[in-house]
Amino acid sequence: MKFGDKVFRVGFPFGAGRAPLHYGWIVAAVGTLGMVASVPGQTVGVNVFSEKLIEALGLTRTNVSAAYFVGTAVSGLALPFAGSLFDRFGARRMIVWASFALAAALGYMSVVDRVADGVGGVLGFGESNFWIRMVSLILGFFLMRFFGQGVVMMTSRNMIGKWWVSHRGKVFSIGGIAVAVCFSLAPKVFDGMIESMGWREAWRLMAICLVPGFVFVAWLLYRDNPDECGLEVDVGKLPDAKQADDPEFRFVKEFSRSEALGTFAFWAFSLVFALQALYFTAYAFHVVDVAADAGVSKGAMLNLFVPAALLNAGVSLFVGWACDRWRLKYLLAFMAGGNAVAALGLAALDGWWLSAAVVVGFGIGGGCFGALSGVFMPRFFGLKHLGAISGFFASLIVIGSAVGPLLFSVTRGATGSYELVHWGAGVASLVLLASAFWADNPQRRLAG
Repeated sequence: MKFGDKVFRVGFPFGAGRAPLHYGWIVAAVGTLGMVASVPGQTVGVNVFSEKLIEALGLTRTNVSAAYFVGTAVSGLALPFAGSLFDRFGARRMIVWASFALAAALGYMSVVDRVADGVGGVLGFGESNFWIRMVSLILGFFLMRFFGQGVVMMTSRNMIGKWWVSHRGKVFSIGGIAVAVCFSLAPKVFDGMIESMGWREAWRLMAICLVPGFVFVAWLLYRDNPDECGLEVDVGKLPDAKQADDPEFRFVKEFSRSEALGTFAFWAFSLVFALQALYFTAYAFHVVDVAADAGVSKGAMLNLFVPAALLNAGVSLFVGWACDRWRLKYLLAFMAGGNAVAALGLAALDGWWLSAAVVVGFGIGGGCFGALSGVFMPRFFGLKHLGAISGFFASLIVIGSAVGPLLFSVTRGATGSYELVHWGAGVASLVLLASAFWADNPQRRLAG
């Protein structure tokens, strides 16, 4: 047996059945930790370094935004391939490889300006060549976004989805609160690290936390699925009585990626999530300028993140409970409605009503994300090709998050305000809300 095969053997260094509690609970906890570990590669973890990158590389804000767009978009295009690798190698190998790669990406970004100068000197272009610096930055953004927002997040979410079936919604909603809190705190924490130790050291410290820190925990505790461990899903809990009689919860067929992409439900769900990624990411990226455009002070707009986060937590718990009892298309409509409220509120309202729309819209939309994104693909399409299907889904979300900030910038430059993009996102959300009512679970039709 090769060394690599041995260290990733299911029973090494211990069998999941020997854990002091059912391993599904451990998977839920460590999978949530994995989603938190993706923060350095998420938008909230990258944006706080923008000013330092502009200064170190001698680029403009537009240059850095363009590099971020290209790196993120290319990472999104590559994610379906990563999803197929997940189906082949499983969660444990994928999380270790991806975490190593994310740590390496953070180390690279801590010296990206020096790498660009070195490459420019070797190639004879000079140390300050613009295109060498742009390509170096694009590469760094690609690596961070692909392995952070993409593979680490996808692998952790999919593993939890394999261990939990009837209670997926509740598990994802509880973990989602922890993830949301950490994501909300990340900009403040990372900014404090930058101010206290410098931006290079901040990225290096994050890399050290990943390797050997998180990588060891992930290697030790990640397990791909309960079957290979000789355990039951849902920690052995029986489905609720409603699930036993409801065709929404019957499973008939494993869908391939091409079959899943051929269903209306896949696109209805994916487009709601992609539009949210586009709009919410762009809003966070340009929040100070969006506030000025709306006639709101910077402090007042930033303060809205707190009540929105509290509502997000409450909605997350409700949606998690509802996912295990209701048809998911109604919750998708609820999510699209939240997205519409946020966008249309920023487009048409002012004063107290604008603040209320932002809090309610972002609170509802964000609160639906964790549970719904974790539940709908395993329930609708099965587990056999979950990596390939979720990889394509993640690709759409990542590309949306890449397009959003650039679309906001272009709209602002062309029209002098963000009003047009607010209206566009709001109307699109209403269209997707209406389409959600036809996004039925494909398993229902097959079950007759």
